[in-house]
Amino acid sequence: MLRKLLFEDLQYKVVSLIVGFLLWFAVNFGTRTSLSVEREVELKNTQDNYIYKLSREKVRMKVSFVERLVSESALENLQPFVDVKGLNTGRYLLKVEVSNPYKFLVSVDKVEPEKIEVIIQEAPQRGER
Repeated sequence: MLRKLLFEDLQYKVVSLIVGFLLWFAVNFGTRTSLSVEREVELKNTQDNYIYKLSREKVRMKVSFVERLVSESALENLQPFVDVKGLNTGRYLLKVEVSNPYKFLVSVDKVEPEKIEVIIQEAPQRGER
C-alpha cells in the first residue's frame, strides 16, 4: 500500500515538487534591491603616445540586485569604462560601458551620463617642454 501511495501518478508528484520549489525560490530570493552607486570612469585600450581628458571623471549607476545573494562589498567590482581603442587625436562622445562580473545577480539599470566626451591629444615627446 505504501508503494502504491508513493509511486502512483509519479509524474504529477514530481511536477508539483518542482512548482513548489520554484514558488519558494521566487518568494525567498526574488526581491531585488535598488541602489545608486558612484564610480570613477576607467579608460581602456589607451596608447602611450596620447593624453586623454574626460569631461567627467565619475558616473552614477543605478543597480538592482538580490540582496540575499549579493553583498554590497561585491558591488565594488562593478567598473564603468570607456574604450578608446583605435581612436586618434580629436574629440569623441563615447558610450560608458560597465564591467559586471555578476551578470545574473546584479543588473545595471541606468548609467548617468550615458556618454562622456573624451579629448585625445598627442603627448609631448621626451625632452620637449
